[in-house]
Amino acid sequence: MTPEPEGRAEKPPSQETPVEQKAAEGDSARTACLDRLTQLGLRFESRPPVQDNSCRIENPVLVSALPGSVEVAPPSLMACPVAESLARWMGEVVSPEAERQFKSAPKKLLIGTSYQCRDQRNGAKLSEHAFGNGVDVMGFEFAKRPPLAVAAQPENSPEATFQSAIRKAACPIFNTVLGPGSDADHGDHLHLDLRQRKGDYRICQ
Repeated sequence: MTPEPEGRAEKPPSQETPVEQKAAEGDSARTACLDRLTQLGLRFESRPPVQDNSCRIENPVLVSALPGSVEVAPPSLMACPVAESLARWMGEVVSPEAERQFKSAPKKLLIGTSYQCRDQRNGAKLSEHAFGNGVDVMGFEFAKRPPLAVAAQPENSPEATFQSAIRKAACPIFNTVLGPGSDADHGDHLHLDLRQRKGDYRICQ
């Protein structure tokens, strides 16, 4: 008589509710993002979640320097994924283009606005700044040349070539890129954010 196979020990069902499971996944994603910032070489402080009326940041970091010892001035509060994208943009785009056009490394990234609890300028809804999901880049300082403010640059100048190149190459990294010429509100800075839209639609102007 053939013995009956022993029943397999089944994994007990998870006692976590869907809300608890989602929270655990969120904690894991937040930790992973912070670990990536450390590996990239950013100088930052992890901060507690921000909640100010409808404005909030779930995983805020105060960033004071990007890879390559590029100072962020002033130190700026933003969501961790924005810090990661900013580091990628600086390392992959801005630094190489600065060497190409100016033979000089960028030493400082000048930030106008990062987190700020406010509406969009048209008042339609909350700005991405209200979620720490965007930054306004006002300009750059370099090791071996004068600072460069984001603005309409003289045509065919190294400054114009640099600004155009770093703006265009920001588009695959960020979901929104706006700057001089896109509209009156963005004539003196580059607005970069990670706003999620249907179908992964991006705005690059």
